[in-house]
Amino acid sequence: MMTTLQIVLAIVGVSLIAIIVLYNILQERKFRREADRMFSHKREDIMLGESVLEDARTGANSGIQLSDDTETAPEARHAVAQAEAALPEPVRDPARLAKSFLDEPDTAAVSPAPEPEPPRSAVTHTEAPAKAAPPAREPESVPPPPPAAPVVRLEPAPAPRAAAAVAPAAVPAAEEAAPRKASPLDAAIEYIARVKFAAPQAANFGTLLATLRRIGKPIRAFGEKPEAGWEALSGHPHSVYGVAEFGLQLADRGGAVSLDQLEAFCRALYEFAAEQGGAVTCADKEGALKLARDLDLFCMDVDVLIGLNVISAESRPFTSEAMHSLAQEARLSLEADGTFHAKDEFGHTLFILANQEEEPFPRDGRGLTTHGVTLLFDVPRVADGLAVFDRMTRLGFDLAWRLEGRLVADNSRPVSEDSLSRDRARLTQFYARMEARGIPAGGERALRLFV
Repeated sequence: MMTTLQIVLAIVGVSLIAIIVLYNILQERKFRREADRMFSHKREDIMLGESVLEDARTGANSGIQLSDDTETAPEARHAVAQAEAALPEPVRDPARLAKSFLDEPDTAAVSPAPEPEPPRSAVTHTEAPAKAAPPAREPESVPPPPPAAPVVRLEPAPAPRAAAAVAPAAVPAAEEAAPRKASPLDAAIEYIARVKFAAPQAANFGTLLATLRRIGKPIRAFGEKPEAGWEALSGHPHSVYGVAEFGLQLADRGGAVSLDQLEAFCRALYEFAAEQGGAVTCADKEGALKLARDLDLFCMDVDVLIGLNVISAESRPFTSEAMHSLAQEARLSLEADGTFHAKDEFGHTLFILANQEEEPFPRDGRGLTTHGVTLLFDVPRVADGLAVFDRMTRLGFDLAWRLEGRLVADNSRPVSEDSLSRDRARLTQFYARMEARGIPAGGERALRLFV
């Protein structure tokens, strides 16, 4: 048997269902009455070309008849008067109407009212003289207006005023259409995200930049100062920015960027924007991953390091004193890493001379002996690489001759003019492919990718 509690719960449940059904029925009736009230009158659709005049004559539009003793809006009276003035007959011939629009598209507008027209319609009439048909064309095909509708003469003077009135509005539109200057970030090799602040501010980017650098790929960031352009962001704010853009490099010598790195990059920006009051826009991640993989494969294919070795005889090792003297004579400088660098006028390394053994060359040039040195040329990072390759090979032959050693390749194969010619031809192919990809050797993109 059912307990009292179960009976009470059943009654309550049935009551709730009945209340909900009744409420829905009342709401449906209410909405139906509202819809009937709103759509009970026929309304003109200008896209379908329904005529205000015909609705007014038949009384179909809101049931209102336009007569002399009916109180009607001035705009409606004016529209009806214009339509009636343009009709020479009660009903237009469709074929004649089509011919009139095709043959005489720019005939002057007429108005049946003798009193001055409202300002809204005056602009329409002043545009007519600018579009007037050429004098050579005769308007015989256009039927004359009925005598009851006096023609309003259009003076040619208002045309310049109409043009002058429109001219100021065109200036802001042209300024708005002017392209916005892009940031220095490179979408070809970087995944770009934008942070737009609710109001320009001097936000603290220090913590954010430190977080982004821990992702494991090179990061660049720029802020746009109002009416002053872009500048690199630093950890300590010294300018007010309205927009900031951040670029995560898609590939380097460590490989292509991963999905986890992209998500960590965007997540850090979302958290920063939530604190500072801004909106974040991140580019498509799937497209960025595909571009990163393609870019990484290309870089792996052209990432070439050419090495030449100068080997000493067993009984006569090279001394550090001799190496210092020959390197300085060849205009090479000893760097902090213990290797000699050949540099261009901008300070970029062209190739290096290193000790084959683990010990670096000493700063004072004394106390070291070695059985071999290596010349290394990083192909994608050097502009005008063929000339640099020729300079490095000449130095290799000179060291081998003056130190009484042998010039060999990495596989201990003796270097000859024929082998150097083959290497030179391969270099030409590598440089042509890099140029075609838009990553010229030694250029800004190459220096960032091959790190």
